[in-house]
Amino acid sequence: MVRRPRRPNELVALSMVGLCTLTACTSKDPSSTPTSPATSSAPTPTPTVDPSVARAVQSAIGAYNGYIRYWAIASQAADPNNADLARYVADPLLSLTRHNIQRLRDNGQVQLGAQTATIMSTQADLDAAQPSVTIHACLDYSALKLVYKSNSSPVPNSAIKTPKVSSIATVWRYQTGQWLVSKAESATDPC
Repeated sequence: MVRRPRRPNELVALSMVGLCTLTACTSKDPSSTPTSPATSSAPTPTPTVDPSVARAVQSAIGAYNGYIRYWAIASQAADPNNADLARYVADPLLSLTRHNIQRLRDNGQVQLGAQTATIMSTQADLDAAQPSVTIHACLDYSALKLVYKSNSSPVPNSAIKTPKVSSIATVWRYQTGQWLVSKAESATDPC
């Protein structure tokens, strides 16, 4: 059986649907990265919100923003082993993210630019067996492009056709108290 290689456009689509970007940085210092993604957090909760829920939501948003940031940094360097990813992301999403970044590395590609996330809403479920916060966000990939690492030339047929994608992420609180993004998928509503 002959297996055809995936076209660059399919790789971008797989990365977007899996919410797993393309490469990673070699630097662990985020201030030294060429491009950092912009993220926005949800509005400050009103005084009527239970303080424990407000803290949980802010912690989950922090994990989500860290995920978006280090996903871009890892994709910009095609470094699937970027240690900072595991500070914000858990399996199964961590494995999928690393897999997609490894595919970039295997193809000699890196990401230029960074995705951004605008959080549209959050919903906390702290009474569940696995406390979680669901984050609905709009991901904007319009500043991204794939290039070959060796010469920075554009990867043919890799232009992103749908630059804005609605996404739902699940952020879990683990027994250690740490909030990690464990799942992300595209949503059907526009953003």
